[in-house]
Amino acid sequence: MKFLNGSYADIAFNWEYKKYGSTRSGNTDASDDGISAVENNGPIHTIVDGTLSPALSSAYKSSWATPYANIRRLNVFLANVQEGRTPMQPQTLARIKAEARFLRAWYYSILVKYFGGVPLLGDQVIDSEHMFTEKRASYDETVSYIVNELDAVAPILPLNYDTRPNDFGRVTRGAALALKARVLLFAASPLFNGGNIGQELGASPEQIAVAGYTNFDENRWRRAQSAAFEVMKLNQYELYEDPEAASNPPGYSFSRVFLHRKNSEYIFQYNLPQNRELEADFFAPSRNSSLRSMPTNNLAEAFGMINGKRRSEAGSGYNPEKPFENRDPRFNYTIAYNGTPWYYGPVNAKIPVYTYVGAYLDGFQNRKYHTGYFWRKMQEENTMWNGGPNTERCLPMIRYAETLMSYAEASNELGETDKAYDMIKLLRKRAGIIEGSDGLYGLKANMTKEEMREAIMHERRMEFVFEEQRFWDVRRWKVAEQLYNGLQLTAMKVTQKTAGNLTDFNYEVVPINHANSKLKFLKPNYLFPIDQKERDKNRNMVQNPGY
Repeated sequence: MKFLNGSYADIAFNWEYKKYGSTRSGNTDASDDGISAVENNGPIHTIVDGTLSPALSSAYKSSWATPYANIRRLNVFLANVQEGRTPMQPQTLARIKAEARFLRAWYYSILVKYFGGVPLLGDQVIDSEHMFTEKRASYDETVSYIVNELDAVAPILPLNYDTRPNDFGRVTRGAALALKARVLLFAASPLFNGGNIGQELGASPEQIAVAGYTNFDENRWRRAQSAAFEVMKLNQYELYEDPEAASNPPGYSFSRVFLHRKNSEYIFQYNLPQNRELEADFFAPSRNSSLRSMPTNNLAEAFGMINGKRRSEAGSGYNPEKPFENRDPRFNYTIAYNGTPWYYGPVNAKIPVYTYVGAYLDGFQNRKYHTGYFWRKMQEENTMWNGGPNTERCLPMIRYAETLMSYAEASNELGETDKAYDMIKLLRKRAGIIEGSDGLYGLKANMTKEEMREAIMHERRMEFVFEEQRFWDVRRWKVAEQLYNGLQLTAMKVTQKTAGNLTDFNYEVVPINHANSKLKFLKPNYLFPIDQKERDKNRNMVQNPGY
């Protein structure tokens, strides 16, 4: 059991601040949502400036090595845990073998996001004498393998561990079905479903095969929709609603879902002991944070208003003189801005965090790449790194909100836009957005497929900030070239109108002064290259198109 737990220990290796452990930064810092506090963060720099290379693998080396290390470990486990030689009840034995196969599929799902089709090892245990000759499976074969494995183990896995609380956090049937839905959503998306970059780059047939499907098939969206609906039909999950929501500001439930280890929304999570990890690394220096990453003004501007309208939309109520008022409540629970109240240990109370030019410790002048904001999402406003209580925080690998949005996206692509409305309304209601007289929570009525597609893109960005979704969404939607080529990341510079007046400020959008603040994206970058050292070990393994 401890051997199996070793592969559970790595499920979050690729998640945000665990991605590049030395700098506590992650893929958000290689998107338009955030920027690393390390001024020239080497691994991230090659992603944001379009210089990804088979020879410079620090940006993705662990994304290849860690999954394959765990795949081998899980194959060792499956080869040795067998009936007749393992002293366990048959039902327990079947369950833990199903857990292992899920985890193996989990690691393959990470590989396919980065690289496309990869070598499939089946149950083979690689030893030190192994001569690597395996070719890469096609994208189709890799997706089919993952989906077939998840289909096989789902019926064996329990719906929950309510009767075995010590096993809480282990894989469930819902986790298997939700991962299947995620993999099939990617497979149905434009990058892979007929938008093969290998074909566009004139690559070889083998390179084209690993980069995606060569045709568009609407049925791939149908499979993604059905997979998401399978999770919904389990009746095991719902968007988390906090019992204290009514006595707190709008959006409170959204903020608390990340601070309760056990809740109705988490389908698969990385459990942690009680901790203040994010407060230590991602909040304001005045609260003793190391400030490893900062949100951009590009992200801040993307958030709409509490009535559900975009900032620039007629009737939104947006006031550039008071840019933080009446915003989508998720804005307030995702980003800390000038004046955000937060616990301060020395006075044992919440006092404002000030980012204006001249403010002590947190002020704009204290870092030449200050964005004017700090991360707030998933953090506890009633604590700080070196004072206050610990949190129950665990890391969200898959939550039910993702399943609902996957169902919405697939339904819309199938022309069933009404179903997409239903899903987005659920998220917006929980977010604290005003319902409105039409009951649409600010959504435009009678949207076309194209309009709803854009609305879904927007909703995913707002809901999943700092959960690594944005980084992958712009790739699978095949819009990264359009959005990122030449994009300048910006900051919000706040200055006092009158010295000593802490209620009235000037607001100015300025470029971030940082080596990673100008984005560039080239067509080959939709997939990561295979490390040249891996190809030197195995000459049968074809490189990705364009590298």
